[in-house]
Order: sequence, then structure tokens, then C-alpha cells
Amino acid sequence: MSMSVTELAALPTAPTISVGLREAARYADQGPHMALRRALFGTTTFEDFAAVITPEHAIAEGVALIVLGGLVDPDVTDEGLPDATWTAGRFSQRVGHAHEAITGWASAHTSEQLAHLLEAAADRAKSLENA
Repeated sequence: MSMSVTELAALPTAPTISVGLREAARYADQGPHMALRRALFGTTTFEDFAAVITPEHAIAEGVALIVLGGLVDPDVTDEGLPDATWTAGRFSQRVGHAHEAITGWASAHTSEQLAHLLEAAADRAKSLENA
């Protein structure tokens, strides 16, 4: 099961996806995945965030990847965006697809272009959070 972007935005323990994506743009020189980790978890070091991360943080990272990946490859979001009806398996499969799409895209683009993509994803997430 997953949560919608709106549901995540309402939780006090989860990072807001739009804010996380916008902040990740500041760290685009670290690549898409490390930029998201730094923005959503405050660090890229597993040992540092493993002790304080909540399940909602992990879901938020996956949703952020799906929103971002959907801008790069429409197939990532061809079944819609995560909501409470998604099974864990479906969510995991979509996060994996998004991860691959973003990794491939980032390998052929500059960190400045990545920053712009992250900002566009933040705008999209913001509209979803307000829905």
C-alpha cells in the first residue's frame, strides 16, 4: 500500500514532497538520488538517516521518484500516481521503473538541467498536494 501525495503532505512525520524536490534542486550536482536523499532525509549517509527515518520518509522518497520519473518517461506514471489503493508490490515496481528512468536521463544531462527537472517535479507535486 502507498499513500497519495496529498495524504503524505498531511502527515506530521513525512517530508512534504514538493519541498523535498525543490530542495533537492540545490544538491543537483550530487546526482538525482543523492540529491533527493539529502533533501528528504538531511543526509546521504545510510548510518545517519537509518536511525531516524520513518516509513513515511521511505514512501515519500518513492513518491518523489515516481513524480520525477514521470516527467522523464511517461510510462512511469501511465498507471497514475500512488494512492492508497496501490499494493506494496506495485509501488515497488513503479519506484524501480522511475529509478531506472531518472538514472538514464541524468547520465545524459547536466546538473543544471537536473536542477530544472527537480524544480518542475516540485511544481507538479505541489499541485498534487493541493488537490
